[in-house]
Amino acid sequence: MRGSWNLNINTIFLIDFNTIMSQNSFIPLFAALMIVLFHHCAPKENIPEIKFDLHGESKLTFSNSSKSDVWIKFEKWSSIPVDYITVDTLIVSGADFQINLKNHSMDYIHWDLNKVNIDIFMLPGSDETITIYENDSINFSGGLSEINQFLYQNSKKDLSFNKLNHVRAMATHGEKDFMRFIEKSDSIHQIQLKNLESNKSQLPDWYVNLEKERLNYRNVASKMNSISYRKNMLKTEDEIPNGFMEGLIQSVQLENEKFIGESNYMLFLHEYGNFHSQKISIIETDSSDAKQSWMILKAQEIDKLFTGKVKDAYLAELTSMLIKNARSEYDAMVLNYFTDEELRDLIREYYESSVTLKPGTPMPYFFLENQMGEDVESRDYLGNILLINFWADWCKPCIEEFPHENALVEKYQGKPVKILNICIESNRERWKEYILRYGLKMDNLFAGENWTKKLKSSYDISGIPHSVLIDWNGNIVENRTKTASKGIDKLIDELLGEMKSPF
Repeated sequence: MRGSWNLNINTIFLIDFNTIMSQNSFIPLFAALMIVLFHHCAPKENIPEIKFDLHGESKLTFSNSSKSDVWIKFEKWSSIPVDYITVDTLIVSGADFQINLKNHSMDYIHWDLNKVNIDIFMLPGSDETITIYENDSINFSGGLSEINQFLYQNSKKDLSFNKLNHVRAMATHGEKDFMRFIEKSDSIHQIQLKNLESNKSQLPDWYVNLEKERLNYRNVASKMNSISYRKNMLKTEDEIPNGFMEGLIQSVQLENEKFIGESNYMLFLHEYGNFHSQKISIIETDSSDAKQSWMILKAQEIDKLFTGKVKDAYLAELTSMLIKNARSEYDAMVLNYFTDEELRDLIREYYESSVTLKPGTPMPYFFLENQMGEDVESRDYLGNILLINFWADWCKPCIEEFPHENALVEKYQGKPVKILNICIESNRERWKEYILRYGLKMDNLFAGENWTKKLKSSYDISGIPHSVLIDWNGNIVENRTKTASKGIDKLIDELLGEMKSPF
């Protein structure tokens, strides 16, 4: 028997001997004594230490014991720095597939087994094995097997996180009445809590408590994010009751170090920062063209809102996100706002090593169709300074760039400068419709599904709008450069000056 006998001998001798020998009271007293003894010798729950580990990793093994080959597919995201890996592999019958994953904190992986979505819970240092049998039945082994078995049963009941997130997304987009939208979000939250409570006997107590806390962050963060999305992307003006947002924020602990790196908590910090943010504008000085960057203004806000490890972690996530999606907006002065030297060094190294298309490398090839049905190749633009803007018909920020891009076409008319818009992830007919609706004056090309995949990979597109500046020799000047509305014409003007100069 595991555990230890810590029962104090004095506890036993406090019991009156005559009472023990009494026939009427001996049996219940004996039962009480056995309960005390069992309590002291029962094994204690092995509670893991939940904390952020910048160097944390976990191991995941898929073992195919079925007679058929199986497809395994998932994306694993990391918050600090913002990054992801994609796993999309076929495991033949009788084979294993093992992978080591970055795992900085408690985390969930949402994976597909033959197109069925299943969640896996992971912790830094965990080592889990998933064995797949006939008819896609699954067995879990490892320290978190009870939890993962519970999550597997959830997927069978349409309670996987991706399934419920889809329901939330539909409420965000489709519900007109604000209070009904909130009620739908809360109903999903209650379903998850009730499901957790009804299955807590098969789960470790520490996980139940941890998951309740995480689900609270999930509920608050998703509401705040949905409200922001409805306002900024869908242009839905909800009448939010007075004190509603403040009440949401106060319902959870603001600074919670054990959740650093967990996606829902980091989303909550992001939405909290947006809620308290002042309108940030570029500050022009009277004496020069010097400006204080958006990144530094944001860092100053974060420094006021958060402290310690939470502040550094949120700043690291936001900075790495900026480097990944809008590299030209990065300002190295942001490093001065870090108190954690390891995170400061991480961001510095991330910036220096995260260039996929380095300046001077040839632009990746494309062969696409324009609105007249003509084929256009990348080499057709040689001899011109080229600004490529990638966009999609569902992307509101992309559409907001159209007037600024049209203005560039007019500014550089008759000069060796071409503005090229490439539409990805979109419907072909809507692409043609948008060209007419918005009077697009630039060159317009359409990328179908296969070319979209190639372009996203070769141009390292992780978000749109995404702009790339290319010189007259067809070499990259800057990937993820400033968009038309952010002053890319200044850099184009500099290139024009270099092009005319004999040196």
